[in-house]
Amino acid sequence: MKNISPHVQIYKFPITAVSSIATRLTGLALTGLFVGFGTLCHFKKEDIIVKEYEKLSLPYKKAISYTLLAPTVYHTLGGVRHFVWDKYPKLLDNKAVAKSSILLFGLTLPLTFLSEKLIKYG
Repeated sequence: MKNISPHVQIYKFPITAVSSIATRLTGLALTGLFVGFGTLCHFKKEDIIVKEYEKLSLPYKKAISYTLLAPTVYHTLGGVRHFVWDKYPKLLDNKAVAKSSILLFGLTLPLTFLSEKLIKYG
């Protein structure tokens, strides 16, 4: 890590920075997935993808579900948090933002598991 400033290697990111970065990365990843899959569907490749998916065993299907659901749940909760901040800007103080970041991380896993339970695998 020669090209990074020395203070970055010893700096501990606050939870608010980590949640902000995670929100941006999940948004970027989901955008790439949806644009990529949309492009494949545009070129009529969805049949191939669906057929290959249907061949997979249940553990692989669940792994794909969790891989898509976790960032979707996290990013959606982050978006809701921003809507709340837009409506109630007084909630934008350091302590409240840190608590909401912890809540955001804490709710993602159980809501992901709950969402996965609602999926019907064929």
